[in-house]
Amino acid sequence: MSGDSIVIDTSLIINLFNGVDEVHQLIDGRNLFVSIISEIEVLSFPGLSITDNDLLRDFLSKCHIVDIEPAIKELTIKLRSQTKIKLPDAVIAATAIYYDLPLFTMDKGFKRVADLQAVILAV
Repeated sequence: MSGDSIVIDTSLIINLFNGVDEVHQLIDGRNLFVSIISEIEVLSFPGLSITDNDLLRDFLSKCHIVDIEPAIKELTIKLRSQTKIKLPDAVIAATAIYYDLPLFTMDKGFKRVADLQAVILAV
């Protein structure tokens, strides 16, 4: 994969839409991969307005949405058995590992995943 491709998780998408400029600067011009888990999480947020839903869907339409294919499923099982991280986080981590891409996140819990290139952002 190209050096300008990254996986972003739910925390990063939320902070992007909350107007955190540092997040926008970090992802600008990159090829963004998003697990279907993050897509579901951000679009099912309770109280999401129609406008915000439309903005999120427009943003996500420009990303590569990654389904849970068999290899990602197997990596998820392995990660869950080794690290005990939550299932959604395990799927997101497995997606990044499978595509050999860094995961940009604000969730420090991803530090527990040894094979993951996690870029933990603090803003």
